[in-house]
Amino acid sequence: MKLSKSIAQKIVEEMMKVVPYNINVMDEKGIIIGSGEVNRIGDVHEGARKAVEDCLLNEIYQEGAGVKPGVNEPIIFEGNVIGVIGITGDPDEVRRFSKLVRVTAVLLIEQAKVNEQDQNKRLNMQKFYYELAYRRSEYDGIFYRRAHSYGLNITKECQVVLVEGNANSKSFKGICQRYSHYYTMDNRMVFFIASKQIVNALLKELESSPDLNKVSVGQVGNNFAIALEKAKMAMNVGLRIKPSVRIYYYDELQFFIHLSHENMELLSSLFFKLNQTGNQQVFIQTLQAYIEENGDINSVADRLMIHRNTLNYRLERIQQLTGKNPKVLLELFELLGALLWGKESKDSDVEGESN
Repeated sequence: MKLSKSIAQKIVEEMMKVVPYNINVMDEKGIIIGSGEVNRIGDVHEGARKAVEDCLLNEIYQEGAGVKPGVNEPIIFEGNVIGVIGITGDPDEVRRFSKLVRVTAVLLIEQAKVNEQDQNKRLNMQKFYYELAYRRSEYDGIFYRRAHSYGLNITKECQVVLVEGNANSKSFKGICQRYSHYYTMDNRMVFFIASKQIVNALLKELESSPDLNKVSVGQVGNNFAIALEKAKMAMNVGLRIKPSVRIYYYDELQFFIHLSHENMELLSSLFFKLNQTGNQQVFIQTLQAYIEENGDINSVADRLMIHRNTLNYRLERIQQLTGKNPKVLLELFELLGALLWGKESKDSDVEGESN
């Protein structure tokens, strides 16, 4: 391990809190890379160079070129001299601090190495999860072993849970700690799960969290990338036909997902007619509520907080605009298809409508 300038300066700052003398830290070449006297950083310390060469404590009693009185002790880490730590002052006075400073320096270096290893592990895990999210080809032995090293058994059938919400909230961070196989993608969190029981437990926590907006669950399969694609489909379709629902399941929406992957220009034009009126989103929201409440007029009116007469007026206007009567099952199905195929207008302002 190479002794970095940041670690060297941290050693200096920590030790000078408890040792009443200046501390210097030199690299394996004897160059000062950390010091309480910042103007000395970058200078060659001859006493440190000798300590490295001899691999022994070097005491200096007289000031000379490139040195001041003090003690310089090699920092030995994993059997190698990686630097020198020096205490400026009369050697007879500062010697008693030498062992304390050296031991503390080694502890700080060890901690820095652990932190670096943890950071590298997290980075490698994120690279693996990225590949897991996009790899559609069959997994090989190496990939199985990589997954196993991170505690994920991908030999079992897998499932993906896709989440939208405030990822920085305390409750969501707690969920991420308990379900650690996740990846951030386009402001969404992708959880990779290889157990039905774990999926159910995760969904229970997500459902009760106030910081999460929408959740979708992909179909069970043997490839996470394909499962993720299906979770995205469930999210997209669910938002169109059931916008008030919090959790979408691919299996429940599969029929409509399959429909939405065809070219249906006619139904798209129905959506355009609904979306380009003076009231813009009002008719679309009314249609969504009508579908979600299974056509129950009272429930829809309560949901939209409007009078029954206003609701009936809107349904009549939808029929006038599209030629499709929402109260007729097959025509309602065509209107539902319009929600699936339609492209929403970028103009999202909703003008008020009086009751």
